[in-house]
Amino acid sequence: MTPPDSHSSPPNTPPLRTLPVPTLTPTPGELAHAQKRGGRSALLGLGLVGVVALTSPVLGYLEDVGNAREELLGHLSNQARVQADALGVHLLLLEAELARVAGHPTLFPEDGASPAEQALLDSAFYHSSLFSEGVALLGPRGERVWSDPPGMSLGASPITARPWFQRMVERKAPAIDLLEGEGGPLVVAVPMIKEGQLKGVLLGEVRTEALPTRSTEETALFLMDARGRLLLPSSPFSHQEDFSGALRSLAKAPGPLMLEGNRLMGAAAWVGRSELLLVVLEDEESATAGLRSRFLRQLAFHIALLTCTLGLFLVLLRHSYRSLLAAEERLRRQETMAALGTAAALIAHEVKNALNGIQAALSVLRTTPAGSELPVRGLRSQVERLGHLARSLLSFGAPRAAMRRSCEVHLLVEEALQAVRMLPESEEVELRTSLEENLTVQGDAALLVSAIDNLVRNAVEAGAVAKDTGLRPSPWVAVNLSRDGDAALLVVEDNAGGVDPRLEPRLWEPFATGRAKGVGLGLPMARTSVEAHGGSLTYTRRPQGSLFTLRLPLERTS
Repeated sequence: MTPPDSHSSPPNTPPLRTLPVPTLTPTPGELAHAQKRGGRSALLGLGLVGVVALTSPVLGYLEDVGNAREELLGHLSNQARVQADALGVHLLLLEAELARVAGHPTLFPEDGASPAEQALLDSAFYHSSLFSEGVALLGPRGERVWSDPPGMSLGASPITARPWFQRMVERKAPAIDLLEGEGGPLVVAVPMIKEGQLKGVLLGEVRTEALPTRSTEETALFLMDARGRLLLPSSPFSHQEDFSGALRSLAKAPGPLMLEGNRLMGAAAWVGRSELLLVVLEDEESATAGLRSRFLRQLAFHIALLTCTLGLFLVLLRHSYRSLLAAEERLRRQETMAALGTAAALIAHEVKNALNGIQAALSVLRTTPAGSELPVRGLRSQVERLGHLARSLLSFGAPRAAMRRSCEVHLLVEEALQAVRMLPESEEVELRTSLEENLTVQGDAALLVSAIDNLVRNAVEAGAVAKDTGLRPSPWVAVNLSRDGDAALLVVEDNAGGVDPRLEPRLWEPFATGRAKGVGLGLPMARTSVEAHGGSLTYTRRPQGSLFTLRLPLERTS
């Protein structure tokens, strides 16, 4: 079905038009679109601010980590230097103590140990606290001459074959190295040179645990000789290949080191005049744990703050958007009603004047001879059309209050159909009806009859126009009333071609019409009346025409 003010016009009919009403309000949705664009821009700006806000703590954290790394490397360098100096002083003390006894003029190890020599050695080194493993006097060929304790271990391989012994003989200088193999003990050997010949060796052994080096809970100490062997830790230690080279590189520049999958920071220092290297390592992750924890707290705070701000902004934006839509709708309605108030008063006044004249002419025509029925019918048709226009304008300009009562829907439809059948156009259009009874609603009978009348009248008039223009040789209108759950469903369908697609988006707006003689009030009035009763009125395009669906909630029975 198509409304009289909304159906598509035949090819020769005037184009789509709207009653010219001056307006200062925006077009429908213009303010909403502007609000959406502003909201998107604001969201984009807020997103950029959020990125900056989140970037700031990240950059601050990276800077803090870099500063902490530099500070840690400086601390490790100082610690390695201090401990290396302390160890160097201790080794020099051991060397000096052995050199003091080795230079005694009465000590001749090449011919064995005499009672006087044993007494000298016993008095100097008996249970010495400096040498935790003991002290030994060796001959020029590495044989044991005297030792305290007597069973002091000198290793399994020949003394003369060991690198530190050969280096000591070659340089004729004291040597500090591992006694044999990796893990200790540490040996301090002083050669006894007389007349340029090696007469013997005085050596002392020290456990690496007795050295004045101390690690902490955060740091680990490594002591390495010139050949890359580890003196500390004394327990077996599993490490990756070229580990000694990585440790030796720390003596040139402190920096990171990977050990067993952990990233460590380390520094190294040479021990006195010896060829020993002391390395201090610390886990970088534990050193930066406090910074990382603080960074995560700051980042969580920034994210929470940004999320709350974004949520509040979205709530305010949504509220503002809805308020703007409501204000826009109120402005449009106020302007429509203001224009309608003026137009309705003028049109109704003129129409009433015309009606008075027509009715006077009819009273005269009644006394004329037979054969003048056709003019009378035409006049009655015009009177009915003008009366309908006047009622529509006055009703839309000053709507009456609804007076609800229990109504049978099929009786309302029958009343509307009776009024439509009086139209001259109804003779040219087939009217098909199927009305289910016992459907009761609470409503204003006059308003509902007017809404149904508008729908059926539109369809009949559109069908007549379609027949006159040759669009449909046999136009029809189908009116079906049935129950749909808890609602009464009225379907009005026609084959008159359907609503003009250009008009369809504005189908329910006042004064929107596709007919030259229409004012576009039928459908807005019908929808307003139906929605005032808690129902709905919708339009659906069909291949041959239009279909309007009117739904009303049924009256509840106890």
